[in-house]
Amino acid sequence: MHTIQFELTHAGSGRGRLGRMDIHAWAGSVPGFGPVELTSPAETDAQREGLGAWVSGQAVPPMTFWGYGFRNLPRLAQMTLTVDGWTGKVKRRHLAVTPHGRALRIEVAGRAYRYRVLDGKCRHELRRDGAVVTMTRSRWRHPQSISGIAQGGFDGLDIGLAVLMEGAYTRNLSFSGALWSWPGRFLSRMDLPDI
Repeated sequence: MHTIQFELTHAGSGRGRLGRMDIHAWAGSVPGFGPVELTSPAETDAQREGLGAWVSGQAVPPMTFWGYGFRNLPRLAQMTLTVDGWTGKVKRRHLAVTPHGRALRIEVAGRAYRYRVLDGKCRHELRRDGAVVTMTRSRWRHPQSISGIAQGGFDGLDIGLAVLMEGAYTRNLSFSGALWSWPGRFLSRMDLPDI
């Protein structure tokens, strides 16, 4: 089985061009694939609802993820995923209790993936038939490093997608995380008047 390890380090943060929030970037080199960079959150314009994350790299197809913003990250609600011109289909079971049941199901570029939380809130796994990429954040919010281990017949799409998902709010992929974040996610959907 072919295995590689890689690490992206926090390359800094700055104000977004719209000045609404800090934009964070992580960069590193993936053996056999060259440089890879993750940016999250990403802003487009003042009219667009939600936040995004994007990945770019030498041998990684360009990809973006858009979802409603929560705690300055795009979350999984009504998300839009694009990979090198393909639009992904994303589903999850909101009422499932186990991490396996709550896993995100992603179909893109003719492939079927499962993205799930592993032990704790800082480890995630992206799996498809024949390949798995496991990602670990050094800490939950704005980690100093994001490390990965890819195994099997992986390619740039697998690596890029696993890295991209590290730029999303994923606490609700575990039942306990969903319960913990539910009040804030509920209130973020309401249009409350300024007092």
